[in-house]
Amino acid sequence: MRFRDAIISLASIGVITTLGLWAYLSVSRPAADLCRVCERGLHQGMTYRLELAGGTEDACCPRCGMHYQIEHPGTANKVWATDVNTGRFIAAESAVYVEGGDIAHCTMHSTPVERQPQGVAVRDFDRCLPSLVAFASREEAETYRNEHGGDVLDYRQAMERVKAL
Repeated sequence: MRFRDAIISLASIGVITTLGLWAYLSVSRPAADLCRVCERGLHQGMTYRLELAGGTEDACCPRCGMHYQIEHPGTANKVWATDVNTGRFIAAESAVYVEGGDIAHCTMHSTPVERQPQGVAVRDFDRCLPSLVAFASREEAETYRNEHGGDVLDYRQAMERVKAL
């Protein structure tokens, strides 16, 4: 009887351990097609790529990628922003950015106000806002700004704005 109880206990511990490990591995890291920072889906034309010691990681937008750089200083060896007009990666340091404007790429499918049984939930802060869009040239950034609003910034200015929020 004691031997049987011991076998059942060991089997139960094994099952619990296996389920716990499976749960940990399935929820502890974002999927490959999700942002490393906010876990939103990656957006074509907006992805910000960070080369880290362990490989590359993608963020949904330049703002999230810059947040990662600020929160983990010195861990990114190289960074690239996606030129929103061509979809090609360009060196983030040489890109020109437009902050703000009337297009919020990361949040366009989520509502800032949700009606719930307890009342209304309003989004106070969103890491991806205001939007930050990258361009290969200042002329393209100025054209976008003229059409959609916002401020034209270089890499240093964009990093400063991200730090301020």
